[in-house]
Amino acid sequence: MPATELLAVVERDGFVESEHRGVAVLIDPEGRVIEAHGPVERPFLARSALKPLFAATLLERGLVALEPAHAALASASHWADEEHVATAQAMAAALAVDEESLRCPPMQAPDGTQRRFAHMCVGKHIAFAAAARALGVPDGYWEESHPLTSVLREGIDGATGERVPGIARDGCGALVFATTPVGLARAFRRLAPDGAGGHRFVGDAMRAHPTLIDGAGRPDAVVIEGTGCATKFGAEGTQAMVAPDGTTAVVKSADGARRAGAPVALAMLERAGALPAGTLERLAEPLGLVQRSADEPVGLLRPVV
Repeated sequence: MPATELLAVVERDGFVESEHRGVAVLIDPEGRVIEAHGPVERPFLARSALKPLFAATLLERGLVALEPAHAALASASHWADEEHVATAQAMAAALAVDEESLRCPPMQAPDGTQRRFAHMCVGKHIAFAAAARALGVPDGYWEESHPLTSVLREGIDGATGERVPGIARDGCGALVFATTPVGLARAFRRLAPDGAGGHRFVGDAMRAHPTLIDGAGRPDAVVIEGTGCATKFGAEGTQAMVAPDGTTAVVKSADGARRAGAPVALAMLERAGALPAGTLERLAEPLGLVQRSADEPVGLLRPVV
């Protein structure tokens, strides 16, 4: 990712210990770029930040019917808490999807067993498997030649307002589509409370079920609960966040670290007036931004854009 900009620093007792570089973009509710840091029109892989857009696409095409908790899980990257595994079981039962038909690998469940339902991407896979069956091709939903791939690609094209420039294989075994940061921001803007159709439904589900999206006390849940934003991280340092008024931020850290994404997005939204002044400061502790020596605060992860 060339031509990146400095997005955030980690300070300790007056020393800058770490720097996070990358790209970031902020759009207003009409989709106009307010801030652009780095090459925001260069394609990248948003990874799991695409999950809410996938869920919305399947709903709008009528391929799945999801209750709000299941739409949230389809958008989630969870950590196999009891709530997550139980919701996955209920979602699979509601959609008549067999656990062993899923592509995502087994992971350790709270009871110590290895379950596909414990995988952080299982909600997406359950939705994909149900949609593939509705398309009449129940096998191989993770393959580029499967008809589901064309459905998902068209959904991302339509939501971003751009042509998908390429496809890659995600860590969970499904496919991931390249977007640009500004395109992803325009797609995520559709999840705001004034959105429509499947995107509005998914955004509302995320806001109603923050701990299904990430896990209690984890960054996405903290932000959703504390701000009313719909937000989703993606592997390798992506964060997409839409404020209640539709102002939307996307951050991609070049080093792949997650920790700078939410604070940089919050700082931009706060600066634009989409969130109240002091929001980032209020959430610094629960987001783990405060650096300590024993119990004494000695520094902070601080956005610089």
